[in-house]
Amino acid sequence: MRVQSLTLAAAGVALLAPAPFPAARPSPPVAVREGNVRAADLLAKVRDCVPVSKGRYRSDAGSRAEIPVCGSRGAVFWKADMDIDCDGRPGLVCNGRTDPSFSGTTAYRQSDGRYLSAETLPYVVVPTPSGIWDHRAYGIRGGSVVAVIYKDRVQYPLVAAPRQPEN
Repeated sequence: MRVQSLTLAAAGVALLAPAPFPAARPSPPVAVREGNVRAADLLAKVRDCVPVSKGRYRSDAGSRAEIPVCGSRGAVFWKADMDIDCDGRPGLVCNGRTDPSFSGTTAYRQSDGRYLSAETLPYVVVPTPSGIWDHRAYGIRGGSVVAVIYKDRVQYPLVAAPRQPEN
């Protein structure tokens, strides 16, 4: 089995994405009240990992595949390391001069057709659909809003691109 790498834009985080489980009986979504949702409240809802992936991911190339995608009432989640994805529309900070791996494109585009800008739009990258896990089966698409938890902070970026498999 080939192992893919899982990359998100936050260190030591849990990523939660609202996701209907592809099952005979749909699960109700995790209740999230508007306003200030505490990281501890979200983390309490995803304390236990029930793997929904058929394998595990690496945090980085060369590391062991130890990260499962987990499911909990109406959400999927996993832990990730801090990798910054500076791709998309070039700007002062994100461009070919500042990032040797820079790509001026993203898998998804804004409603006006332009590529996303990592400088102005917080986004995460999810694993490319594979035999390990397919985010689309859980309702996660480009533009889906997710919760990223780091220490005691919660941020709500968008899903901007599937991560391409490493060779």
